[in-house]
Amino acid sequence: MRWGVHRSLRWGSYLAAVMACGSEAALSHRSAADLWGIRPTAARLEITVAQVCRRIPDVHVHRSRSLRAEDIAVKAGIPVTSVACTLLDLSAVVRPSDLEVAVDRAERLGLFDLTDVVEVLERARGRRGAKMLRRVVDAYRASTQRSELERRFKELLQTAADIPSPFFNALVDGETGTHEVDAYWSTQRLAVQVDGFEFHRTRRDRERDAASDADLELAGHRVIRLTWDDATVHAERTLRRVRLALGWG
Repeated sequence: MRWGVHRSLRWGSYLAAVMACGSEAALSHRSAADLWGIRPTAARLEITVAQVCRRIPDVHVHRSRSLRAEDIAVKAGIPVTSVACTLLDLSAVVRPSDLEVAVDRAERLGLFDLTDVVEVLERARGRRGAKMLRRVVDAYRASTQRSELERRFKELLQTAADIPSPFFNALVDGETGTHEVDAYWSTQRLAVQVDGFEFHRTRRDRERDAASDADLELAGHRVIRLTWDDATVHAERTLRRVRLALGWG
């Protein structure tokens, strides 16, 4: 009950601040993230306006020439920047780790729309924080795609009755360190990684993959890396490769 009263008072102050800043104002930045439920805040109120407005005590007013009507939503009767715009604003005022948590929270709440975020980023070239948000979104997108690839690979293995089920997301010791392996057959010492070059495009990523594979191979494991096409387009070929690596002919 106390939390409900506290929230009502806070949201009432949000609405009052927006109204005091004019008809084109919207709650933004950390305050908007709090209203959307993707990041709590104890900072002073933050409002974004399209035009110059008078100073409001205890309110941080941001001015944006690029703020559009479609960038403003209404939640609990309060004009607020869209989730995509809120994430962009957050990227300029919080740490990368905090932004990652906000993106994850938005996704869990069903508020995250990748298309909207990409569109906002296209208009935000040169804005402070835009590069950081792009990196976080790219990592989120790759993580989502990788999860789907893992699911497809598991389904592919289920179609082959002669291939025993592996340990998934296993920790396997290499020569100098321990590595997480997407699928591992311990008896045959076979490790399959399903991220491959499809999701690891940079030189640094490829070098890290190669170093991990080498460390596992030096410890006596065999490593196969699979891409999206390997698990979908070339599914039968992939099953043959796995069978051969397991010694099934």
